[in-house]
Amino acid sequence: MPVTNVLVAVHVDTGRHDDADSLRARVATLEGAGVHALTFAPGPDGGLTAVEAAAFAAAWTERVGLVAVVNPVHAEPFHLSNQLSSLDRVSRGRAGWWLDVVDDVAHARAHGTEPVGSEDATALAQDVAEVVEAARLLWDSWEDGALVADRATGRFLDAERVRHVDFVGQRVSVKGPALLPRPPQGQVPVLAEARWLPAGARDVTVVGEPAAVDVAAGPVLVDVAVTGEPGRAVEVVGRVAGADASLVGPDERTRPYPLVVRLVPDRSDEAWAAVGQVLATLRARGLTAPPPDPGRTLRDQLGLERPAGRTDHAATTIGARP
Repeated sequence: MPVTNVLVAVHVDTGRHDDADSLRARVATLEGAGVHALTFAPGPDGGLTAVEAAAFAAAWTERVGLVAVVNPVHAEPFHLSNQLSSLDRVSRGRAGWWLDVVDDVAHARAHGTEPVGSEDATALAQDVAEVVEAARLLWDSWEDGALVADRATGRFLDAERVRHVDFVGQRVSVKGPALLPRPPQGQVPVLAEARWLPAGARDVTVVGEPAAVDVAAGPVLVDVAVTGEPGRAVEVVGRVAGADASLVGPDERTRPYPLVVRLVPDRSDEAWAAVGQVLATLRARGLTAPPPDPGRTLRDQLGLERPAGRTDHAATTIGARP
């Protein structure tokens, strides 16, 4: 029986196709094909940042989720949280954050820091968790309704609903509040591998083998490579979406969250042409959920509730500064 709660995402490498006309045409075509989400990352030769590309795409789309692939290591949570909050606002609640964990000398020097030490997985995971937690606290530093914007009275905000964050970690410390009101989704969904974030800190679990995780605990994402031969990708997606009983269960109603399959084309023009064929074939075979409706947030698509804000940010301390 086909499983209808499978969402399809497509990865967009902006390093090779980051001119405005090409990127605009690409995202519009993918949304028109019924894609549920797009992930953005700069190519190996640079180009637009992931957040820049996703923000640009927001102006030319109205339904598809827009996920920025951003490295949390060495990042400043204050600036990163504001960037992602801005993306969520301009996209009207369609933003997501994929954790791309990279810890090397070049990346560290670009941020004026030293590598955490990739050989120490525990220390690296702690750094990632601290950045994400600080960003989440900043998103909650403005309560819902804090922004008043009443021209008649000249009142801009309700100061009692704006809280300060006092976050101290091993590497970073943050004093809030954020520059912007709470994102439309409350919290921008975070996509991460289990090795980097515990279950309560990630919204979507990125896996290599979907059957290896508890698929009832939350949305799961798996990558499928696409080359110039679309048949192979269709075969893999079909097997994962419809034939793996350990993944979907004997009855699709037992799965409260969707499976997300991300198509990752290589950098060839043939692969991009094949993506369109894969999408058309999956849709014709009934292997994917219907295209998202306008007005739905990324959280809506993922079956995630909009979280209530945490209002007590006093003396939030994780770890101890050395």
